[in-house]
Amino acid sequence: MHRLNSSFLFIALIFASTNLNAKFFNIDITFESGLFLESQKNFVSEIKAIESKNELEELLLSQDWIDSYSLKFKPFSDEATLSISNRKPIFILNSEFYVDEKLKLFKFDGTITNLIHVKGPLNDMSIILSIINAIEKENKKDEFFTVKTISYNHTIGWKIKTNKFEIKLGKNVSSSKFKSLKDTLNYLYDKRKIPTMIDLRYKDGVALSYG
Repeated sequence: MHRLNSSFLFIALIFASTNLNAKFFNIDITFESGLFLESQKNFVSEIKAIESKNELEELLLSQDWIDSYSLKFKPFSDEATLSISNRKPIFILNSEFYVDEKLKLFKFDGTITNLIHVKGPLNDMSIILSIINAIEKENKKDEFFTVKTISYNHTIGWKIKTNKFEIKLGKNVSSSKFKSLKDTLNYLYDKRKIPTMIDLRYKDGVALSYG
């Protein structure tokens, strides 16, 4: 399975810096995690039309991809420095939002797509994070499988699709269910048996399908 921040292992080492002229400012911008989101590029274009400090600050506050920033104006000059730290998505929700490790949502702009896609009428993001963490914890170093999607519907509950099999968790997730999943994945890894489905909806155990 992907390590959650694998897309950022290289990017995080790059500091993208650019110097541009707004209408009344010369702004030196540093993107601490690199310049890669389409939303960031749009921001750079919009900032060129800024005419006042207030407009600049309002524009910054409207950017949902920004985690934090530092803005400093040089006294008695038209120069400013801006350092921005962006949110780092760990999954994509309903093809509309990225979700970061703090469970903050920001617009999915299509820039990064090789993350887990989560689908369904979901309100509690912490459940999704618990599922991802439970699976990630048990995945082996040689990447036994890769999670592609996690979905929920009111009929079958939670379903996880990997590149090798499906996992059905049912409507309720619990520590005991995660333990069953852990034991099952360890068994499959040791035996090198690849089912088409792991069904954890049964009280009496786990059903494996090799059809």
